[in-house]
Amino acid sequence: MNDIIRPVNLDETDLSQFKVHLADCIILTHDHKLLMQQRPESWGQYAGVLNIFGGHVEENETVLKGLIREIREETGGIIRQEDLTFIGAITEAFTNYTELVHVYFWHDRHKTITGCYEAESVTYDRVEDALAHPKIMDYTVWALKEAQKKNLL
Repeated sequence: MNDIIRPVNLDETDLSQFKVHLADCIILTHDHKLLMQQRPESWGQYAGVLNIFGGHVEENETVLKGLIREIREETGGIIRQEDLTFIGAITEAFTNYTELVHVYFWHDRHKTITGCYEAESVTYDRVEDALAHPKIMDYTVWALKEAQKKNLL
């Protein structure tokens, strides 16, 4: 693995060393399409970037509760905790390895997603098409490849 993305073993790491915890999710729609979001061109340094859904875990919130809240806010989707699959945790060079991203997978089998409320929704039939996007986030590439290894996509 390169130095841009560092996988983190949660069982062997002092999690208090990370200033920020994020919870993000790869989403497969009810009809087996990869749902992602593309930031608008007005999004500053992240203009046009393709990413998965999720965000910051708030103070006094567990990672799972933060993830479920973020997905609800960003897609309207209703996630049951037992429907989530943990992909892994990573930290990134651009944060000086001070932020920890907990990445999950969710298949919206029950068709609960109502929209995309933070950026423009983008769907892909094939992971390879998403990976070919010129502005895909590094950790999103990592997450998609990990999900493929686990036969989730």
